[in-house]
Amino acid sequence: MKPDFLNFGKWVIPEMIGHSVVSVLMLVSLHWFIFLLNLPVATWNIYRFIMVPSGNMGVFDPTEIHNRGQLKSHMKEAMIKLGFHLLCFFMYLYSMILALIND
Repeated sequence: MKPDFLNFGKWVIPEMIGHSVVSVLMLVSLHWFIFLLNLPVATWNIYRFIMVPSGNMGVFDPTEIHNRGQLKSHMKEAMIKLGFHLLCFFMYLYSMILALIND
């Protein structure tokens, strides 16, 4: 059974790489607060990617979600990630405007 790359690689791997790169960049540029804010999300994405059972199509395997009743937990996780991304967006926007005003 080959993995469904629309499900597995299209969203999970870029999100994992993106959060890891942002976390490392914030660590290198000494932005400790933003680094500590992004670190739990990056580790959670890596953990979920590593803990996919063999035989599943990926992190979001539709049959596993519906068979085990995991739909509610996946929706809760999606809402938490949406809130996190909104918080980060406005925080980065504020930082950018502050940097432009100070120059």
